[in-house]
Amino acid sequence: MKTIIQEFICNPEECKSFDEIAIQLFRYLYQNNLAYQQYCRKKGIGLKQVRHWKDIPSVSTEAFKSSFLSVTPEEECSYVFMTSGTTSGNKGKHYHRDLDVYDLSAKESFKNFVSAKKFPMAILFPDEKNMPHSSLSHYLSLLKADGTKDSAHFVSKDGLELEKLIEWTQKHEHTPVMILGASYNYVHLLDSLEDKKKSIHLHEDSLIFDTGGFKNFSRSYSENEFYKLLKDRFKVKTKIVNMYGMTELSSQYYSKIELDGKNIKRGPHWIRFKIIDPITEQEVPKGEIGLLVHVDLANINSVPAIQTGDLAIEREGGFELVGRQPLIESRGCSLSAQQWIEEYQNGSN
Repeated sequence: MKTIIQEFICNPEECKSFDEIAIQLFRYLYQNNLAYQQYCRKKGIGLKQVRHWKDIPSVSTEAFKSSFLSVTPEEECSYVFMTSGTTSGNKGKHYHRDLDVYDLSAKESFKNFVSAKKFPMAILFPDEKNMPHSSLSHYLSLLKADGTKDSAHFVSKDGLELEKLIEWTQKHEHTPVMILGASYNYVHLLDSLEDKKKSIHLHEDSLIFDTGGFKNFSRSYSENEFYKLLKDRFKVKTKIVNMYGMTELSSQYYSKIELDGKNIKRGPHWIRFKIIDPITEQEVPKGEIGLLVHVDLANINSVPAIQTGDLAIEREGGFELVGRQPLIESRGCSLSAQQWIEEYQNGSN
């Protein structure tokens, strides 16, 4: 299965269709992941019921907090990525036998959606040594390895290394660079620059890359406010890129940020999405709000389809995020999501 997915990522025109491979992956995981098989059976779905990739039963991200969803025995898994946890202290765990497909997916999608050029990279996130179970830390460290030799991390156990970052940017003032990090670390950077009356000057062709939400302990921004602030502060003329991913997935989506416009997230050919009604679990018509479900061919060791807590609307070529399902850990989460949808729709009329 691994070889089939790798070949599809690199040479899709020479392989079977996404639909055929997705069904093949479902059958493989159904037969080899006992927990997933039991889940499918409880839903009354077996191998014969899945005839299209949209028929594949999706597993909630919440299940990763309580179930061992892995083809490979735990002691044979080389990597486990964990979510940041919740107020209850439970962390979702995504087990990987190895990261060959994960790394290939990350590099190929970044090359296609962000840049194939080799940049000096400044990473506003801890490295893998400090956060060995963070999928984002691994992802950013992986990208850094493909940057120039002077690429570096500027967040350590002691926090943001502002002076080192300023010194680094000064050395690259006449060279386009790429700044990569989580949204909340950008907020921290902006606050620190303001507090210390410092500034960072980037070459106008530099690229800003962020991932995550827009809330921070000190303040929160709307999406548009956040990106406008980044563009104004760093004065880059190229578009800012946002990455959407999660611990339970092995692939990512990307959007080129348009200020005052809809930021449509698009993914590579080996991941697809659908948007469903939280009560009926049926797909909603295009343009209507619902819960986001992903089918990720790079998830070769866990489950093929993930139901998120993200609320989204399908747009041309991708999806627009509009919110987060409230009370996601409660038993009534579907009802609460439905209520949120109704309130959102009423407010937008």
